[in-house]
Amino acid sequence: MRESVRALCPRHPHKTARGRCAECRHPYCARCEFRTEHRFFCGPACAREHQRRRELPGRASRRGAAIGAIAAGIAAAAAAILLARLPRPAPAGKRPAVARAVRPPAPGPAAPAIPAAPPPAPRVVTPAALPSRRAPRPPEPAEPPLRAAEEDADKRIVVSFDAGSSDRGAAEILDALRGRGIRTTIFLTGQFIRRYPELTRRIAEDGHEVGNHTWDHPHLTTYASDGRQSTRPGVTEEMLRGELLRTAALYRETTGREMAPLWRAPFGEENAEIRAWALRAGFSHVSWTHGGGRNLDALDWVSDPESPRYRPSDRLISRLLASARPGNIILMHLGSDREDPVADHLPRLLDTLASEGYRFSTASELIAAGRPSR
Repeated sequence: MRESVRALCPRHPHKTARGRCAECRHPYCARCEFRTEHRFFCGPACAREHQRRRELPGRASRRGAAIGAIAAGIAAAAAAILLARLPRPAPAGKRPAVARAVRPPAPGPAAPAIPAAPPPAPRVVTPAALPSRRAPRPPEPAEPPLRAAEEDADKRIVVSFDAGSSDRGAAEILDALRGRGIRTTIFLTGQFIRRYPELTRRIAEDGHEVGNHTWDHPHLTTYASDGRQSTRPGVTEEMLRGELLRTAALYRETTGREMAPLWRAPFGEENAEIRAWALRAGFSHVSWTHGGGRNLDALDWVSDPESPRYRPSDRLISRLLASARPGNIILMHLGSDREDPVADHLPRLLDTLASEGYRFSTASELIAAGRPSR
């Protein structure tokens, strides 16, 4: 929940602050605002620090130590009670007491014999029998547990790219990938292949996995107008099949190779019906990681600095680094018309992920490891 505040943003003094950062408590404006896990921050650095502190084991370990101390105290009390009830041995160096002989009473009328009651058995008290407080519930995890494929021991991650109408920054991105020996998945439209055949051939020769991004990047659902993923009027199975097969044919003609049987819907607009149509045409859908308070769309396609979704490229990279997890798929773009191109900052993303032990993967390799293709 955003905290209301009346102040000016320290980074943009001409803008009124929208709230205070959940980590550093500094005011921020609309351009600085960064939201994750239903909290608002003044930037991804504070978001990452907040998440890092939540994931520290100190709180859980202190609660675990307190629970262990309570259990140890109960066990010690039970042992003390048990020892108190057991017969004590004679002290060393002393002779045990001997009962004195008692003269029998004078004979008289015999009394009926009453059987002697057996001595009561000593009561053994166990910790379970002692009154105790219910163990406190373990602390909730900072976020929902990762799926099995996201717990992959080798920390796979996919830094995928979509290529549509622009080639600005594409060569620099391919250079960064080649210089680090990284093979990834790149989704091409037919228009991109037609306009930039040399770049397309280089992508294939560098060994990247190439998926289908339709012919001319059409809207397939009504999401842009009503926020729903309802199939757009005029979008049919025949229309989608033509978009995919025409693109695959041009890629084969340009490179002499086949496209991977994968596709990504333009604008992320798809539903079960559209995915079924594409599957019958031979292509499985691959999205990117989003939901649960995280979205690994880099937003590098937002080129208008006045847009509320615009972020400087260095901040986009910082947000991706703060949100990335094993088994995730990052969405970036091979070309962009931004005045602040993300391509210049891509090496920082790749080198930081590598230093943290991530292994760069293609989408097909991640699917084979067990992650759903959506």
